[in-house]
Amino acid sequence: MLIKPATSHTLTQCWYTRTHVPVSRKERGEGDIQTSTCRYCERPIRSHGGKSWVLADAVDLDELAAQSRIRYICVTNVADGMVLARYVIEQDADDGTIQARIDTIKEAHGANQPGSGLSVELKGGPKR
Repeated sequence: MLIKPATSHTLTQCWYTRTHVPVSRKERGEGDIQTSTCRYCERPIRSHGGKSWVLADAVDLDELAAQSRIRYICVTNVADGMVLARYVIEQDADDGTIQARIDTIKEAHGANQPGSGLSVELKGGPKR
C-alpha cells in the first residue's frame, strides 16, 4: 500500500499574476537597475527604475526596447503591464512630429481621459 506524504505544493501569487514583489532589501546595480528577491517565489528579480520587477534570469522587454535602434510609441495598460499597441516612428522624425503623433495616439486610445489606466510613451531608438 502506498502512503502519500502530507505535504502540499501550492503555487505562489506571482505565478498567477506574473507580478513579482521585492523583499524590503533592495540593492542598486549599475545604471538604474535594482536587484532583489521576490517575496513570494524567492527567486532573484531586477527592475529598471523600481516600477515593475522581472525575473533576473528572464528576458526583459524594457531593456531590449531601450537598446533598440528603432523608435516607436508604445500604448501600455498600466494595471497589468500589457502592451496594447506599438507604432513605429520614422528615423528622421523631429520632436514636433513625434509629439503630434503621440497626441493623436492618446486621442485614438482614450488615454487622455482620467482613469483610463493607459500609458503612451516613446521607446527605443538612439538617445538624444
